[in-house]
Amino acid sequence: MLYQSSFSQPHFPELVELAVIGTGLGVLRSNLVFVKKVASFWDSTHWQIAPPPFLNIQSLAYANALAAWARDENTPDWLNDLNSEVKRPMKRSLKYLFKTNDSFFHPQAGRQRLSIPDEQWWELAEHSFASTQVIAIRHLNTDQGLSQKQESALLKKLQATERATTLNAITTTERLSSRQEIEVSDRLAVQIRTLVDHRDDEIRSKAMCALTTINRIDSSAIDAAANMIECDTRHVVFAGVHALTTVDQIPEYISPSFDRSFVKALKSCDYEFVGLFVKGYHRWHDEPKKHLAELLGDSPEFLPIAMEALDQIPAQVVNIG
Repeated sequence: MLYQSSFSQPHFPELVELAVIGTGLGVLRSNLVFVKKVASFWDSTHWQIAPPPFLNIQSLAYANALAAWARDENTPDWLNDLNSEVKRPMKRSLKYLFKTNDSFFHPQAGRQRLSIPDEQWWELAEHSFASTQVIAIRHLNTDQGLSQKQESALLKKLQATERATTLNAITTTERLSSRQEIEVSDRLAVQIRTLVDHRDDEIRSKAMCALTTINRIDSSAIDAAANMIECDTRHVVFAGVHALTTVDQIPEYISPSFDRSFVKALKSCDYEFVGLFVKGYHRWHDEPKKHLAELLGDSPEFLPIAMEALDQIPAQVVNIG
């Protein structure tokens, strides 16, 4: 069915799964459990660039609920055929959709909802529906620098209590800053800086990566990054290491923490992280090989791995999404 409809993105498994559910064949997919390996430094706000390989339980449940809601099926016959792990959150999502109609997607509207002027996206960012706000934030744009009104609107989204709103506001600020004619103001940069101490791991990681992108890594951000690399959560460690390796030098009191985390990556055979860490050593030391030899003197089995990673640095390209 998808082939006959000339489905345009068959190379994204998650999009294929959404399409399958949208065609009404979601029960079959929802009763399968896939073993999946999520991209190393996956960022949920860059879903269109690097989506995870398969839908997780939460996404399956919501996608099925959206399919039923779009067909005006309050209690679909196929609900009882769903895996119980998917069924329970699907029922909650379906109840929410019928109660609120909180969805940017409407079958009657079609794709033209995305084809609106830039200024209208700024208006929709204040919409009462959370889903519409998020979609609008992802599409915020301007032909020139941000006006004071637009800057204030974006700042408000960065200060939101809703997790999805905050994450996507960080993404949009980062995206707008990548355009040469738009410079991130001090107000926006300061707010993003406060988010690196957020209790939510994904928000603080995203904020740290954004600070790195907009070149606002100061001494306090360096301290926050040093705390991140001691974390057990992979994307938090990545955000901290990535930020630290963009500065010309780190304070001496941070070096032991960086060394410990590097050795931890070696012990776990995490070669991607090993490459990230040695990038820092290469930047900070005139003789990085000598430093690594001294650091790993008691662990000769790790030294060849570290040296090989160091030799590969000129060819390494790390994509943070």
